[in-house]
Amino acid sequence: MIKKFAKTTAIISAFIVMLGVTTPIDAASCEKGTVTASSLNVRSGASTKYRKIGSLEKGNTVNIYDAKDGWYKIKYDGANGWVSQKYVSKASQASSTTTTKKGTVTANSLNVRSGASTSYKKIGSLKKGAKVTIYQTKNGWYKIKYNGKYGWVSKKYVSTGTTSSSQETVKGYKVQKSLKVRAVAYTGGGYTALGTKARYGVIAVDPKVIPYRTKVYIKELDKVFVAEDCGGGIKGNIIDIYMNSESQCRNWGSRNITIQLLK
Repeated sequence: MIKKFAKTTAIISAFIVMLGVTTPIDAASCEKGTVTASSLNVRSGASTKYRKIGSLEKGNTVNIYDAKDGWYKIKYDGANGWVSQKYVSKASQASSTTTTKKGTVTANSLNVRSGASTSYKKIGSLKKGAKVTIYQTKNGWYKIKYNGKYGWVSKKYVSTGTTSSSQETVKGYKVQKSLKVRAVAYTGGGYTALGTKARYGVIAVDPKVIPYRTKVYIKELDKVFVAEDCGGGIKGNIIDIYMNSESQCRNWGSRNITIQLLK
């Protein structure tokens, strides 16, 4: 199941981090993006005329370093590559909708504004009892959807009914609970403990902690994974994330993160 080489490189990466040794990285500022196509070609230049140097699967996370003529410049296996903007969702575009909760308007008439302050213009209003979906909280205001666009309403006049994290939703699933884990990575193909094909989107778990087939949201990758695998070194609060290449395993290394178990 778990390839020795990938596991060894992940462990070595972890020790390097512990020792404070770092490797040079691209200092250019970048944004995160997530692949939305089933298979996205990576090309050597910003056009379909350039040769294909690889491909990415749906859900893969990329660093965006530049934009040109409808294409994004990314890093692919240590080299520069280009992908179509049409099939990459920026993290900044999706972050506000990742976690949501429901609310009910309590005021007789509640103004909806273009920003999180009374200094922003009024773009509409909601009546008492109106239901809203809350995407973000900022300075005592809630970000909501209004007539197909985002708007802001005062938090004072919206009742959420509960503050329990179990009422939160991620990617359309309800959050059951959060769990702190150490996350490493593996690759190499083959099949999982459930007999399914090993692929990006699968994690190996200790089934006593995370039952098989549990859906798990990993914020750092902005993706919902499924617990389908296990391993001799996966005991307690440890997960192993299947990656598409050894370089991705090395880049991930070993991290302490908080995941969300979904239902």
